[in-house]
Amino acid sequence: MPATLIQLSVSNGGMPKLAVPEARVTRDGVGDDWQLNRKHHGGCDRAVCIYSQELYDWLRHDHQIDLAPGSVGENFTTLGLDLLSIKAGDQFAVGDCVIQITKVREPCRSLNQWHPHLLNVIHGRSGWMARVIKSAVVRPGDRIALLEPEK
Repeated sequence: MPATLIQLSVSNGGMPKLAVPEARVTRDGVGDDWQLNRKHHGGCDRAVCIYSQELYDWLRHDHQIDLAPGSVGENFTTLGLDLLSIKAGDQFAVGDCVIQITKVREPCRSLNQWHPHLLNVIHGRSGWMARVIKSAVVRPGDRIALLEPEK
């Protein structure tokens, strides 16, 4: 099964982020998305936050924490993309957009609003941050493909 963007989410600050049908993704982030604490959130190297449906399923099945996509503050909710095998520097095409993974997402204490132990549970499975290499409009249903490094 090819990896797919199943939800694109934004907020005017905070969590949860809510689904939108499309958005332009640029080096500044996802259109109409905002973070209240710009010291620790947002910026070129943290333009896009990524989390997967598989990790939501893991939270539900292994920890009885039932959350909807967008709840942990991600912009891109993926399906079929193994976030545990990604590494910094990997580049992905998401539709016509190209992103580069910059670092593991540092989980924020605000996650505990959903469950008192979520911050500790999610540590090590908190998703990824990415910079935008090529801007484009992105929509749920867009395929996600790992790009081969240039030689």
